[in-house]
Amino acid sequence: MWDIFTNGDSPTNVTFVDNIAHGLTGALIGYCGFRQRGGRAALWACVAAAEFPDSDIVLAPWGHETFLHWHRTFTHSVAVLPFWAVLLAWAFWEISGRRDFRLLFLACATGIASHIAMDWATSYGTVLFWPLSNHRFALSWVFIVDVYVWGLSGIGLLVVLLSRPDRRASRAKTGLAVVGAYFLMCGVSHVYALHTAVQPGPGGRIEAYPQPLYPFRWTVLRRDGDEIHWINGSEDATFADFHDDVLLPKAEATPAVKLFRWFAGFPLVQKVDVGGVPVLRYSDLRFRTPMPWGGAVRGRSFAAVEVVFDGNGHVVSSHWGARRW
Repeated sequence: MWDIFTNGDSPTNVTFVDNIAHGLTGALIGYCGFRQRGGRAALWACVAAAEFPDSDIVLAPWGHETFLHWHRTFTHSVAVLPFWAVLLAWAFWEISGRRDFRLLFLACATGIASHIAMDWATSYGTVLFWPLSNHRFALSWVFIVDVYVWGLSGIGLLVVLLSRPDRRASRAKTGLAVVGAYFLMCGVSHVYALHTAVQPGPGGRIEAYPQPLYPFRWTVLRRDGDEIHWINGSEDATFADFHDDVLLPKAEATPAVKLFRWFAGFPLVQKVDVGGVPVLRYSDLRFRTPMPWGGAVRGRSFAAVEVVFDGNGHVVSSHWGARRW
């Protein structure tokens, strides 16, 4: 999915683009009474807090795997939220001349919570209860970058700014309610897509993932045994999941594949021969995304692992990214 914006090399640019939605939402929250009671410091505390969880982007220089492992963990956890809220509130309390710490704390906590909730609604996955649990939660209601969220929150904020000061709080709450209603509408559409899809057999699995620009269209993934169906409208692409007792256990023991298994939402393993040697390619089919102008991107270097063996079946390399695909 990151290929849409970054040529598949890094997820960090998408993180930056998506922060538009978080910043606009934080501003709407700020005008819901925080700005009126705490002045500009409270407003900017809301905006900064709504952006803050993605400060984990500072880990990007330490490499793709490090960023992938830690992104949406310690800064996106509801368990750690109070600590971050206190830290941000203290900073704005000092900047504002030590005025009303409680209000600033509530502003920061609400801003951080809005970011976590919006990320939870995507299909990327968020470790909501780190460090108590390492499980990734994903509602898969909206695409990772949703222009309709930009539009609704942006229009809502514009209406607030053009309103009389005594009406801004009510207009901001209405704007947030509209954005919230949009997320709920996508959630209902998601349930409907799963309900109307062909169901898998016993022991199978089915998921629906959002598409860019189309909140009422869904990519359905259905696993039946070793077959995985990627369904987009009338298109049904079928993949065979590779299994054996020789190469696969060795690949699964590598750190790259272990990280992939933890991160992947709908994994697929395929075996190919490259230059006469066997290669196992792991991909996450939730990132095989149909585009509005046709075709589908695969997110192959962002959410994929390639394990190369020698002629004797020993692992030669196991790394993220599969640029020869």
